[in-house]
Amino acid sequence: MNKKIFKYIAIGCMALSFGACNETEGDLLEPKVYFENKEYTIEVEDNSEQMSFDLTARLTTMAASQVDVIYSIADSSVIKEYNSRFGTNYQMFDTENVKLSSPSSVIKSGQLYADNVEIEISHLDVLEEGKTFVLPVSVRSNSIASLPGTNIAYFFITKPLKIKEVGQFWNNYISVRFPTGTFFKSFTYEALVNVSYFSGNETILGTEGVMIFRIGDTGGGTPKDCLEAAGRQKYNMTEGLQTNQWYHVALTYDQSSGKTGIYVNGVKKAGSEWALAGFDPNSDIGFNIGKLPGFQWGERPLMGYMSEIRVWSVARTENQLKQNMLNVDPKSEGLELYYKLDGSEKQENGYITDSTGKIKGSTNGIQIQTLDVPVTIE
Repeated sequence: MNKKIFKYIAIGCMALSFGACNETEGDLLEPKVYFENKEYTIEVEDNSEQMSFDLTARLTTMAASQVDVIYSIADSSVIKEYNSRFGTNYQMFDTENVKLSSPSSVIKSGQLYADNVEIEISHLDVLEEGKTFVLPVSVRSNSIASLPGTNIAYFFITKPLKIKEVGQFWNNYISVRFPTGTFFKSFTYEALVNVSYFSGNETILGTEGVMIFRIGDTGGGTPKDCLEAAGRQKYNMTEGLQTNQWYHVALTYDQSSGKTGIYVNGVKKAGSEWALAGFDPNSDIGFNIGKLPGFQWGERPLMGYMSEIRVWSVARTENQLKQNMLNVDPKSEGLELYYKLDGSEKQENGYITDSTGKIKGSTNGIQIQTLDVPVTIE
């Protein structure tokens, strides 16, 4: 059994100030029980069947006498509320595979922290790679109040997906013809990208002259290593990418708000506002991935590797991008094109069928490269 030391995401003091903002001065002086950190990530190690970690609550201020605290697994409704609030789609971890060493603990007089209670989670060997489950744990006390908004801790349990097969794009490409009549109002482009060297203008994916996502445009004033959205509107990042490093990159446009953003590893790095009704991805020279074959002003190949290439007819949120960088359900609503490029997609007679099964793109042949080290996103 492994005793796991986990890393926290949320900062407890922020939650404390937020929860206390509506309380009177007298209320603030009264000790309350809460979780110092609200979100934790637990990465399941290879071949681990069982793991354990410590749980501890604390007080806002010291109490004059001992305080008993009670822990319990929160109802799945809190996961639904979380998903609704942050635009995610997490699932509840199976509570039958969770055991508390004790449902209660104590915070001794003159102390702030409760004695540790151990949480044991099991059957991790059957956990699906790339999928994140949430275990919500609540704390309360019969003698003092809980601090509003901080009485539930969310444990995100995930077995990292290992991507070791990727597409090699050295003068290779995929040309896509979407169904006749396709018109994207809102949209999202996504891809995992690793560039071997920057040539000055490299195609990730999109419709040239209409809505293209690329790296660099030295002739147009964009540095060779900077992500750029170009076409009817144009803007770019000012921070450059590095060679031989994996990135999750995304371009989104929400037609209702007019807001667009360029994201790297789930974090927004640049943005603008457009007044576009949308676009036809089949217009001009059509929709291409990795290169613009036969384009009169230059084919602009991406000199490197790509994986997890997706096109959506909706604007994905920042949380959705972060949650699904390495994998997504091919049946997801709004997902119009999905090339995993892990060798699972069929290439035959100059065509490659995407993972949704809806699109058959023409190609000059995408070589699938086996990596010595799996893709990692920092």
